[in-house]
Amino acid sequence: MANIVVIGVPEDGCLSLTSRAVSAVSQARVVAGHPRHRVWFPQFEGIFLDMTQGFSNWLNQVIDQSEEGDVVVLASGDPLFFGIGGTLLKQLPASDLSFIPAQSSAQLAFSRLGLPWHDAAYLSCHGRGLNGLVARMQQGALFTLLTDKTNTPQVIARHLKTYHETHWTLTVCEQLGSPREQIRTFGIDELAQCETEFDPLNILVAQRGSPALWGGHGQFAADESFLKRMPQKGLITKQAVRHLALTAMCIRQDDVVWDVGSGSGSIAIESAKFAARGQVFAVECNDACFDSLQANIFAHGTDHVQLITGSAPAALADLPKPNAVFVGGSRGEMDAILTGAWAALQAGGRLVVSAVTMDTVSEVYQWASACELQFDAQLVNISNTQPLAHYQRYQAENPIHLFSFSKEQSFVKTHLFVKKTVVSEGNS
Repeated sequence: MANIVVIGVPEDGCLSLTSRAVSAVSQARVVAGHPRHRVWFPQFEGIFLDMTQGFSNWLNQVIDQSEEGDVVVLASGDPLFFGIGGTLLKQLPASDLSFIPAQSSAQLAFSRLGLPWHDAAYLSCHGRGLNGLVARMQQGALFTLLTDKTNTPQVIARHLKTYHETHWTLTVCEQLGSPREQIRTFGIDELAQCETEFDPLNILVAQRGSPALWGGHGQFAADESFLKRMPQKGLITKQAVRHLALTAMCIRQDDVVWDVGSGSGSIAIESAKFAARGQVFAVECNDACFDSLQANIFAHGTDHVQLITGSAPAALADLPKPNAVFVGGSRGEMDAILTGAWAALQAGGRLVVSAVTMDTVSEVYQWASACELQFDAQLVNISNTQPLAHYQRYQAENPIHLFSFSKEQSFVKTHLFVKKTVVSEGNS
């Protein structure tokens, strides 16, 4: 028999408890949990470990007591749904634990709303920041959001509004399963302005009201969807080149991405749409770009993109180690930027550099040669149609060199760099 039995307690207490759960508590030597769950078991006279004393201390006591067995942990709903079950499984072997779940808060919420929930996703805002919430919500149409005393329903609604996600319908479900249960539905603007103090035991159900993703701009957004520095039209990596660069970066959904010399932020923002569960850093030192870059982040709903206002390579020093790096500008510090980015790049990562001028091409080539690094290079010549009277003609864009470096898992370290053991070089 397991040393710890974790019991999910419904909010109506004994009315919905199974006989198996009641029996487990009656035979327990130690019961641990929140006092509001303890009141449902007045017959228990053993040791009670009160969770409100402080979670870390409480958890250590539970683990210590489990060595003698006959411990019951009381939790809300399903303890394996964003609950204490996951925490205990990180501390103890699965064989030491058994679970008797009640209905989860999400299950109760969807049943009250009459919504099929097999395609729903579950996001926790409990004990964490909201950055990345909007990005995660681009991956579906129906969500359960777990709140806390800081990330209240109103705070979540305001965050969604900041990133122009105003089409959602939000339903606040309080005290589900208890006699004090209450369910209220709001629009984003209405909930953002609502002054009601909701019960702390609440969850949000979010239903998408529009199929448009990423602020209506979608993935692979057009150049026109990005504000640029005024009065000049730049700085932006144009759409065709941007797509090639993103392909070369091989971005995965949990990746950390650096966009160095971000300009309008187009590479950072489009990278973020691939790395929807990751982190993206737009590094830019030109203060004339800051307002438009931040406005683009809001407009595209990429709330996991962070603007880093400073000059590289110094601005890169404290960032998390990246899985992919794009360098679109250097301000004369190309060698130092590439050296720092390559040293920080995680194994299996990709470094992509765009070069507009012959001088920059030479700098990148000389850096790669000095470090004995192999690369793929593309010379990108794009021409777009332009009207000419009743005809169409082609207008050539500036040619762009794209250099791609791959930091393979099997590299051998030499000095600050990693030497590639398999050579693949091409031009197009």
